[in-house]
Amino acid sequence: MKLAIAIAALAVFAQPALAQKSKDTLRYPMQENEPTFERYTSPGAYHYVWSNSVWDDLLAFDPATGKFLPALAKSYTQPSDTVYEYEIRDDVKWHDGQPLTADDVVYTLSWLTDPKTQLRYKANWDWIAKVEKLGPNKVRVTAKQPVPDGLMWMASGWAIYPKHLHEPLADKSAFGDKPVGTGPYKINKVEKIAGIVAENYKDFKPTSLKPKGSFGHIVSEPIHDTGTLVAALLTGKADLVADLPPDQAADLVKSGKFEVSLAPAAVGYTFLTFPSSGWKNKKMLADQRIRLAVAKAIDRKALVKLKYGEWAGNMQPVEGLCDKAQLGCGYTKLYPAFDPDGAKKLMAEAGYPNGFDVVISGFQKYMPEAVAISGMLRNVGINASVTPISITQRVSLLNQGKIEIGLFGWSGGASFEVSPQIVRHFLSNDYDDQPMNVEASKTLPIIDDAQRRIAVGKVFDQITEKAYAFPMTPSPEIYTHTKEVRLLAAPEMMHPAQTVPVHEFGWK
Repeated sequence: MKLAIAIAALAVFAQPALAQKSKDTLRYPMQENEPTFERYTSPGAYHYVWSNSVWDDLLAFDPATGKFLPALAKSYTQPSDTVYEYEIRDDVKWHDGQPLTADDVVYTLSWLTDPKTQLRYKANWDWIAKVEKLGPNKVRVTAKQPVPDGLMWMASGWAIYPKHLHEPLADKSAFGDKPVGTGPYKINKVEKIAGIVAENYKDFKPTSLKPKGSFGHIVSEPIHDTGTLVAALLTGKADLVADLPPDQAADLVKSGKFEVSLAPAAVGYTFLTFPSSGWKNKKMLADQRIRLAVAKAIDRKALVKLKYGEWAGNMQPVEGLCDKAQLGCGYTKLYPAFDPDGAKKLMAEAGYPNGFDVVISGFQKYMPEAVAISGMLRNVGINASVTPISITQRVSLLNQGKIEIGLFGWSGGASFEVSPQIVRHFLSNDYDDQPMNVEASKTLPIIDDAQRRIAVGKVFDQITEKAYAFPMTPSPEIYTHTKEVRLLAAPEMMHPAQTVPVHEFGWK
């Protein structure tokens, strides 16, 4: 049904947005919810929207100046290539009123590096050899060898946890049921059905890159259906919604009641992947020519236009699986040109002139793009169907060999450093290519940025040449909101993540 019909119904509703502002409560429903809100064991939708607003890092990184700035640590020194020392602030309190101390920092980093701690991105912390408390507010971190990203890890959304609450838990994921941080918003309730209820944390200590929260309260219930999200906006049950289809966002703007804000540019992107675990069920995907044919059949510029509509502007498809604004990112091989005839030729050479059946699995938010890709593949004879999967299903389905072609999003690790990309694409067992993966791991300790970009470029060029994965579209999110809400983030300032955390919105 056309959105215009729904917009016509606006007249019957009371002025909802103004009422919410008067109550100082932002209603911000999410399309994806998770069973728990735990930064490390369930790093999905809640993390990107909420984590940076609930927890804090030791440091912050300003991409405009290339400098590290204070956060939970008021200062740092690097006595040697392998030693980092942090002076922890003594004026910060946890949401439960307990003071932040060096013990919390030592505990969190020790837990992350403990061999008994099982985490999907465990490799992110392999560089740490030892964590020590030097005083009530001083911590030393010693690396196993010189690493180029030791400081960046402390400024990339990796939360410090309260020792007094997290350590006693036998099941660490249970911390997500009652999370406690030091950030601008305090979580009062987390429920799988009801979502999140948060309040402004009055004792938050703002920094130059993280201001105080602007809303008194935030209610974030899960609403998965796009039509229901639109209805929530129209009926005043929502003030802010992320990633509505651009045509629906445009119609809401035409109603005169809403505005659209595009998130600042970020290092994240969507990508198409052919995990090797799926080749046993789809043997044709083990053929590099078939994977390359799939890539040639996809018009990525059309996907950008589909994803962003009138807000696409001059936006282009993503060039690589890392962003050259990130330290250490390099590549030379680019996505093959859109060439449907070339795709058909490769399919014939591989012995599939009449195509084959395949399933594209993707997160719900990428379904419009997945459906468009399936249509493009059908144009070259590939009978592609689409199935949505949840963030929590992805890893188990991949391990079972049930993902044939995947369309996923990657935040770039929300970091201005290439190490998260190395871990994501080479050290997470997506591709059974040990020589390539070993070569990728050897790039991690290279200190000199120019040398590292060359080494990293070689392994990312392999992924492209071997057609294991291809970048698709940029990922800045489209936010549709009432006229009383505004995006505080400066549009010209590049963000580490494509999702704007809730503390970067405010009332007008």
